[in-house]
Amino acid sequence: MTQPLYITTTVFLLIPSLTFAEEKEVGWSYEIIAGVEREAAYTGSNVYTSEFGGSFEATYTTPNGTEWSLGTQGLGVLFSLPQNFEAELTLEYEPGRDNADDPILAGFPEMENTWELQGVLSREFGPYSIGVGLQTDILNKGKGTVGFVGVGYETQLSDRLGFSIGADVSWANAEHMTTEVGISPATAAATGLPAYKATGGYKGATIDVGLAYAITDRSTFFVEASVERYGSKMANSPLIKTHGSRTNTSIGMGLGFAF
Repeated sequence: MTQPLYITTTVFLLIPSLTFAEEKEVGWSYEIIAGVEREAAYTGSNVYTSEFGGSFEATYTTPNGTEWSLGTQGLGVLFSLPQNFEAELTLEYEPGRDNADDPILAGFPEMENTWELQGVLSREFGPYSIGVGLQTDILNKGKGTVGFVGVGYETQLSDRLGFSIGADVSWANAEHMTTEVGISPATAAATGLPAYKATGGYKGATIDVGLAYAITDRSTFFVEASVERYGSKMANSPLIKTHGSRTNTSIGMGLGFAF
């Protein structure tokens, strides 16, 4: 299943949706990713930044097909279930918002770094997949809880070139909305923006596409792009309506090495 891209990152964390390696064998495998990504400075921003970054992940596959992973993005476990179902649990580091990225954020409270627990249940139908997921801030730093439903499609365009496309819609509780786009009376006084009380509900929808080219059996070049359109509960905040954009885009490219 294509992972949702609504989480703003401060380092390059875009993972190619497609792989060309053979089915993983029992034991350890490793992956290194390096690349660059251009994305909105924060949720709903019309200021864009480009950053280089990378990630490393080590995965251990058990005889029954369960995959345990540890890397720069966190911890994870993937279970293969009957009837082409998969269940995945991940503990991910979520960086806070950097208020220095845009002068309008100067009067906003700091958004702290935190850790989030995410669970996804998905099922494959040939090249298609559908899944549901839930993500929550386990340190109670204000990121709240987000749920999503997504669909995806992957295909080989040639022996070495693959294509993927996915879409998801997401909902969030009031805590998440308030942290992302809420404006308290104190913040309104500091910034000159009208106060805005955010409520929980529909957050937005995302479409993302990806291309991956197998340079060798162990190395892949990939490009991914996404477009996210926020719902009215997000877009009506003066932070987005007056100083940002209801639609955010991102694009990233890089190299992945498996060994």
